[in-house]
Amino acid sequence: MSRFERVGAVFLLLSLPPVPRLLSFKLFAFALLIGGGLSVVPVGAAERTFVLAPADLVAAPDLFGAKALSRSATLGRAVGLKRGALRFARGVCPSLLADPTRKLTRVRLLGGPAGAPLVVGRSLATGLTDALTLMNAATWFPPASGKTRQTHWIAEAPIAGAVGFTTLGFTVGDQTGALGKGDAASRVPGFRMNVDLATEPGVGPAELAIAVTTEVPATKLGKPGKRTECILVASLPPVDIQALRDLLNAATPLLTSVTRNRLTGILDTAQTFLDRGKPDRAARNLRTFAISVAQRSATEIPPAFAESMINRANAAAEVLSF
Repeated sequence: MSRFERVGAVFLLLSLPPVPRLLSFKLFAFALLIGGGLSVVPVGAAERTFVLAPADLVAAPDLFGAKALSRSATLGRAVGLKRGALRFARGVCPSLLADPTRKLTRVRLLGGPAGAPLVVGRSLATGLTDALTLMNAATWFPPASGKTRQTHWIAEAPIAGAVGFTTLGFTVGDQTGALGKGDAASRVPGFRMNVDLATEPGVGPAELAIAVTTEVPATKLGKPGKRTECILVASLPPVDIQALRDLLNAATPLLTSVTRNRLTGILDTAQTFLDRGKPDRAARNLRTFAISVAQRSATEIPPAFAESMINRANAAAEVLSF
């Protein structure tokens, strides 16, 4: 269903007779959304692309632990320590950096404070909505998609409220390809997620709820090791053409019209190739964008803007090779 069709569906839904008082309109619409019946996307939402590298995932429990514990005064009982590991809501986040035997075998991007409890299950759902709300976790809506080029990993079948990836042997306890401390230096993007954000992040990152499953080696052949699911919030910048447009717009007051038109033209060309199903040509133009910005850094473009544009353009070009 196209974006215009989804917006049309919203208009049609709003045109229906009032829902009986027993079932409020908001609850009715939300139930349809979760069920995937209408794939409703609110006006103003936009598809954005995010990526995760092995290093991001391996470090995530420790980075989030520091962030969450520093906000313990606000989070209250939603955060704490359990046997030395971070506890957030009812999930526990053991460190992958501190324990080289522990491996990450599953990762899921969750649909925000309201959608996350419906995905992770009853044992982890208690208090999760409030905890994610306090951490400013972003909401997104279906349809969504995911793709991985991480060796020995696959994308899970899409469901409303989650974009997931698992190792090939996840169901039988085979940890081949699982991520651990030894992958902490790998910054090459391995997982790509496309989601329709409810609120645009602008030039900054989005706070996204992520569930990671980690496990220790199995004690019995053919059986999974002891697994722990951790819910955390990661700050991820979108890596797409819209992100570059946002950065360019923010820098506009400092740019000459010649420079702005040159960079805008490159992005327009990249978008055209992408719309025509030629991601390799689009990626080539994004790398040209990065080079053009680098050539003008300090002389025409403030270094702070230039660095963000170059990094984001290179990441967006890399993502298009998935």
